[in-house]
Amino acid sequence: MIKLLSWSLNEPSNDEFEQYAREVSTGVWEIIDPNAWKNWGGDQRNFWYAFLKHHDKIHAFGLHDFGVLADGSIYHYKAGEAYPVLTDDESGIRYWMRDSLRFLVDHYPNIKWSLQMVCFTESRVEPMLDNVNNAQDTFIRQTRKIAELYMERFPNRIKGIEIDFEKSSSRSRSYQEAEKYRDLLVRVKNEVCIPLGLELRVNLHAMTGDFEPYWYQWTDYRTVASGRDLNGNQAIDEFQIMSYDFSSGNTAPGPSTPLWWLEQVLDHVRNVLPPEKVYVGTAAYGRRWQLNEKRTGTVVRYWQILQWQNGLFKHNAGDRNENGEFVWNNQSFIPYAGYHDEESSYEKTYLHVYDRFAVQFATLKTFNDQTVIFRGTYNGQDYITSYSKHQRAKFTGIKKILNNVTSRTGNTRTGTTWTPRDTLSGYTFHGYSAHSAVYNYNKDRNTCEPAKGDEGQDGRLYYSFTLPEAGDYRLIAAVYFPYLNPRIPINVNGQSFVIGEKGNQPEWYPFYVNPDRHFYDCGVFSFGTSNTIEVGVCEDDAQILGFIVCEAFEHGMSGGEVEYRVNLQPAWKRGEVTNGIVSKVQAAFPANMTITGELLRRPPRPAIIWEDLFGPHVRSGIADLTKTKYYLHVDPNYIPPGSNPNPNLQRCVGTPVSRGYSFGVWRPYAATRTEEAHVFADARAQSMQLVINRQYEMNAHIEADLRADANDRNAVYGIRFCADQAGQIGQGYAFVADHRAGRFYLKYESGGSSQVLASAPLTLTLGQRYTFKVRVHGNHIKCMVGNTEVIDYPSTQTFPAPPNKGAHGVYASGCRVKCYRLQIATNDRYEPMEKVAAIIDGVEHIALEETRPYSYDELGYLVYSGFDPDEGLGIKIANDYENLPIVTVPSWQGEKTIRIRMVDAGVWLRNFYVGDSEGYSIAWNGDLESFIKAAEYTMRYGCKGVAMWTIGQEDPRIFTYIPERR
Repeated sequence: MIKLLSWSLNEPSNDEFEQYAREVSTGVWEIIDPNAWKNWGGDQRNFWYAFLKHHDKIHAFGLHDFGVLADGSIYHYKAGEAYPVLTDDESGIRYWMRDSLRFLVDHYPNIKWSLQMVCFTESRVEPMLDNVNNAQDTFIRQTRKIAELYMERFPNRIKGIEIDFEKSSSRSRSYQEAEKYRDLLVRVKNEVCIPLGLELRVNLHAMTGDFEPYWYQWTDYRTVASGRDLNGNQAIDEFQIMSYDFSSGNTAPGPSTPLWWLEQVLDHVRNVLPPEKVYVGTAAYGRRWQLNEKRTGTVVRYWQILQWQNGLFKHNAGDRNENGEFVWNNQSFIPYAGYHDEESSYEKTYLHVYDRFAVQFATLKTFNDQTVIFRGTYNGQDYITSYSKHQRAKFTGIKKILNNVTSRTGNTRTGTTWTPRDTLSGYTFHGYSAHSAVYNYNKDRNTCEPAKGDEGQDGRLYYSFTLPEAGDYRLIAAVYFPYLNPRIPINVNGQSFVIGEKGNQPEWYPFYVNPDRHFYDCGVFSFGTSNTIEVGVCEDDAQILGFIVCEAFEHGMSGGEVEYRVNLQPAWKRGEVTNGIVSKVQAAFPANMTITGELLRRPPRPAIIWEDLFGPHVRSGIADLTKTKYYLHVDPNYIPPGSNPNPNLQRCVGTPVSRGYSFGVWRPYAATRTEEAHVFADARAQSMQLVINRQYEMNAHIEADLRADANDRNAVYGIRFCADQAGQIGQGYAFVADHRAGRFYLKYESGGSSQVLASAPLTLTLGQRYTFKVRVHGNHIKCMVGNTEVIDYPSTQTFPAPPNKGAHGVYASGCRVKCYRLQIATNDRYEPMEKVAAIIDGVEHIALEETRPYSYDELGYLVYSGFDPDEGLGIKIANDYENLPIVTVPSWQGEKTIRIRMVDAGVWLRNFYVGDSEGYSIAWNGDLESFIKAAEYTMRYGCKGVAMWTIGQEDPRIFTYIPERR
C-alpha cells in the first residue's frame, strides 16, 4: 500500500490560527470559530482542509521548522535566525513551532511526526560537514535536547528526526564531502535517535548515478547509505528522494518531475538503496514562466492555475509601485484551456500566447545543398541545432571566378565537383589533383624508369586569365581537404604559396575532413592584366577546385536557419451573461509582439578541430581505423613510392619515413537500439592507442567518452596526448584511470620508460561510461572526468617535454575498451554558443550576445587563450533551457514567415513563441493524473511511498486516490 509523506510549509500563522482555536492548557484546545479557516489565504485554507478531511490518509509528516546555522545552533525556521529554539541555557524551549502545528500533533496521534532539521546553502552546510569549531557537537546536542522536550510535550507523537541539508554544488572529491555527510548522519543516529528510540530519515537530492550529477556528489547515495550505526544496522531508516524541481524557476518551462528523469533516478535508487525504505518525491505545486522577458519562474498552486484558466488573472509588471501595489498590464482577462502533457501527465497552459511552434513544425533550410541544421532528441525532448558552424563565404568586389582549369600536364586526376549555389549562384567548380610522377621498376636493369605518357611526369594544373585592371587583390581558392594533412603548392605570377602548409592557417582551422569543400583565403597577391596560377603536386588527396580574385573576403561562419509560418489571430474573452449564457467578446489585440525562443545556450567552448563519433566509418566499410589516413598505424620505417630502385622490394621507392601514432586493432561499430556508435579495442594482451595522424602545436583540449569492460579489473585507459614521435608507441603524456592500482595517473612516457607526474584516488566504476578530459595551457595540465578535476599539474612542476606539441587520442591496456567520442580542440580560441537571430520582413535582429573584452578572429572565434574566457566577467550562461526574448516588433494579424538563424553553433532551440509584449507566459502544473503517475512509478520500483512537497498547494483530488492509513 502506498504511503503519503509531506511537510509543514503552508500552515496558518499564529495570528490567523487564534481566530480558529486557542490552547487553554497543555494539549487541550478550545475551538473558537470552526469556520475561521475558510477565510484564510488559499494555501492555508487548503492545508487545513486537507487535515480536516484527509488526515487518515497522511502516513508521515515532517515538521519543517528547525533551521540549522553554520555553527550548528538551531533556530525557529519560520520566525527567523533571531529566534533560537532553545533557551540560553538550553534547558527549555524558547520558541515552539506554530500553534496550528501543535494543534495538529495533539489531535492526530496516528500520523508519524518527525522533527526536520533544515540547513540550506554552501555557507551553512559546508562548515557543518567540515565540523568547523565543533559545529556538529552543537548541532547534535541541541537536536537531542529539542527532541527530548518535544517528546515530553507530545508524548507518543514524535517518531523521528529528519535531516534536510541542501546545497547546489559540491567541492572536489578530495574534500570527501559524501563521506563526511555519511559520518554526520551516523552520529545523529547513534547520539540522538537510538538513545531516544527515534528513526532517522534523510532527504537526498535526485541523482542518476554514482556521484552524478557532479554538483550533488556530496550526497552520493552509495556512500551515504554505507553508514552503520552502533548496532551494526544501516544508520538511515528512511530515504526521501527530492525528485522534483528538475524544471525550476531558473530553467526553461517543464514539469517538475519529468518521467524519463524519474525513471533514471529510480533505476539508480534500485541499484544502491533498499527501495522499501525510499519515499519518491513529487511536487504539489507548479510554476509559471514569463516569455516576454527573462524573469525567474514563479510558483503557481493548483488553485491559482484554475483561476488563470478561467480568465480571472492577467500579467503584471513583476514589481510593485511605490504604494506597494501590483502594476497590471494593459491586457484583457482571457480564459485558456490547459493541455495534458503525455510524457509527464502534467497540465501546461499558454497564457496570452498568440502562436507557438514545437520542433516538428519548423522547416529546416539547407545551405549550398548541404544540411547545416538538424533535428535531434535528448531525453525524450526534440530540439533543433547546428552542431558546428558552416562557411557562408562573402566576396566583395569580385574580379574573376575560375571554376575550371585552363590546362593540365603530367600526372593529374579529375576529382569532385561543387556547386555552391547559395554562395556563388550559377557556378560549378571542378576539382583536380596533381600527383608525383610514377616510376616503374626494371628488374633486369635494377633501375627506375618514368611511366609512359603524362603519368611519368609530375602533375601541373594551370589557370590562365585576364583582368581588366592590374592591382593587389585577394586570392581565394576553392579546395577539398579529405584528410588531416593537405598540401597544395601554388605559384601566382611567380609568387609562391602553399595551401594547407603549417603556419598558413591556424591550428584550429575548422575545414579539415568535414566540411571538406570550402573557400580558402590565400592572402593578397599582385595581379596584372594577364595572369597564370600554377598548381603543383598535391598531398594527402587534397584537390583544387578553382579560384576567386576579389577585393575582400569573409568566411561568414554561421549556424543554420529554420523557417516558421506564423499566424496571429485575436483571442476571445467573456462578455455579458444573458439568460445564463455567457457571450463571447473579442479581446484587445496587442500593439506589439515579442518573439521568444526556448533556447539552451552554453558557455564558450574550446574551438573544435576534430570530433569523431565513429559511426560513419562503418558505413564506409572500414574494419580497422588504424588502416585509415585519419588514424595511421605506427610504422617506424615506411617506404613510400619514389624514383629509387630497391631490388629487395622489387619496386621504386622514396626516402623512408616514420609515420603514424596508432597501435592495435580499433574496430568501429554502428549504433544500435541500446548503444551509441563507438570504436572497440581488445587491449587485454597488449597496450593499444588510437591517435589522430597529425601533430598540433597549440594548447590542447582533448575529450574522450570511454567505457572499460566491467570484468576487466586490470583496466588502464584514458587519453594519450602530445605524442611527438611519429612511428613510435609509448611516447608522450597520458592521463589514465588505473583500476589495478586504484589511482588516476598523469604520466610521461618515452623510450620505454614511464614517469608518474601526479596521481589521485580512483573514483570510477568499471563498466560505466565516463568523459575523460585533458586541458593544457602553457605549462599547466588539468585532468578531469566529466566536470570534476581529478589532477591539477601546474606550471610550478617539472615537465619532461613541452605539453603543447604532438598528436592526441586514446589509450588502453589490460582491458576491452569502447570509445564513443574523440574530440580535439584548442584552448587558444573559444567558440561562443549563445547568439541567435530572428529575420522578419527581411530585417535580421541578432540577439543574446554577451559582452566580453575580446575581439573575434576571421573564423568567428573569441581571441582568448586560457581555461575560461568568462572568468571574472560576471557572465552566467545557464547551460540549460531558458525562454529568451529575441526581438519585439509591431504586431500583425494573419500569416507571416519568420526565420530563426543560429548565429552560433551549439545553441539548441526547443520551442518558439509569439506573444503579447505586455506579458505572456507558460505554466506547468501537476494534478491528480501526474500524482497517479508518480505513484505508479513508486509502486513499480517497490518504494515505500510518495513524498509530496507540500500539502496546501495540491490538486485536492489526489486524496480520492490515496488509501486510508492502516
